[in-house]
Amino acid sequence: MEQFPNRLRAFRELRGWSQEHVGFELGVSKATVSKWETGRAEPSLQHLAALRQLYAEDGITLDYLIAGLGFSSPDADKAMPDADEALMVSRFRKLSLRQRKGLLALLAD
Repeated sequence: MEQFPNRLRAFRELRGWSQEHVGFELGVSKATVSKWETGRAEPSLQHLAALRQLYAEDGITLDYLIAGLGFSSPDADKAMPDADEALMVSRFRKLSLRQRKGLLALLAD
């Protein structure tokens, strides 16, 4: 779980959430979330499951959250480079076909 603290912080920040908000959602203190994000403590299995559920909307799996492996499904890329790309893929998947085509056309220029 070497990179876990970095991924955890990145996903929280990308959502625009405070440590206090994440703590409230999980029933832990802001200090506990801070310790997880700095690597001074590790969440329990119960809290890992709750974290996965908290970020499930973004397609985050436990494998990705803990080890950076497998994003959203076994067929997806085996390793996502960072949280920014993970969020981008998640948001892209939610676009309509028309929106996807428009975005891809914009990126092709």
